[in-house]
Amino acid sequence: MAEIHVCHAGTCRARGAEAVLAEIEELVSEVGGRCKVRQSGCLGYCNEAPNAIILERGARRLDPNNVFTRIRTLDASAKVVERATGKRPPLEGAGTSERLASLRAARARQHAISVSKWNTALHGLAEQAAVKPALRSELSTLLRKAGFPEGVRADRAGQAMPSAIANYSQWSLESVTPVTRHSALFAFSSSDLKRGTPHPRGRGRMAEPVTWHTTLLAEVGPNAEGPLPWVERDYTPVSSAKEWEQGRCEMLIKVYADGAATSLSRPERTLRVPGLVSEGRAFRPSSVLLLLAGTGAGLPNARVVRARLSAPLVAEAWAQMAQPCRVVVSGPGGFNTAARAMLAEAGVDVEAHVTVLSA
Repeated sequence: MAEIHVCHAGTCRARGAEAVLAEIEELVSEVGGRCKVRQSGCLGYCNEAPNAIILERGARRLDPNNVFTRIRTLDASAKVVERATGKRPPLEGAGTSERLASLRAARARQHAISVSKWNTALHGLAEQAAVKPALRSELSTLLRKAGFPEGVRADRAGQAMPSAIANYSQWSLESVTPVTRHSALFAFSSSDLKRGTPHPRGRGRMAEPVTWHTTLLAEVGPNAEGPLPWVERDYTPVSSAKEWEQGRCEMLIKVYADGAATSLSRPERTLRVPGLVSEGRAFRPSSVLLLLAGTGAGLPNARVVRARLSAPLVAEAWAQMAQPCRVVVSGPGGFNTAARAMLAEAGVDVEAHVTVLSA
């Protein structure tokens, strides 16, 4: 029996992976398929999100024909299901297409709301609410969170930047230091206590180590991403969590001549650092194998091999590791994909023992 694994890492979730998962589950049910559908960690195709793979029982290697990328339409989801079950899902009858399109939109909106991306969440919602009155309350709630008063129309919201936005705080731009021709280091400061902290603690709790990012709003006026006058972009600060708590933040940002940054969101968790070595189960690795693209200086208590990645090199490294072993892969999408395939060829259970981080 085949299994469909839908990537739920950061890039794929941001591009609708939750909706893709729900859509594929519905389509498998439509054809009466017996294959399992589950979410997975990063599959290594971050530049082509959202994506999914099909794992066939007993297969030692991933069939390239079982890799599906850019699953952004109902037809793309149907092709995944057809490959896994051998049956083409019916998309034409009994309002299936409309129902699943609505489901996809709802899941995408739920994810945008969960990370406070109000412009993304409001995209197309006014038009949907015009034909589905049940959505009008949600539309009104999201407009209030975006800082617009009760009763404002969505098509009027994009005319001016509000003074306060839920889960965002005001930061002042202190300096811009050019780094390359097209990027610069932006230094911000803030005295707004609503900026939060990347490491919540207190009442006896220790700070939990996480990597984190923040969402920056850039005022650009009317835009295709939603009805609000800004676009939303995620950045991982190059400064520390302690500096954030002290009201300082530095970010490396690509420079656009007509961009205007205004607000930063509260810190959002990107990855639990302990998740690299423990998944909350009994798995506690005795060693960690790092497959890193473009790694720099050496690491303490580690043997560093600098060479072009190859299947024999990966197999040799895996054979030398104390078991159980956690493998961490980090690099561009192509590197991550190749590394996963080589690990699978070496007999590694990539779903259980491999963590992929997109660089």
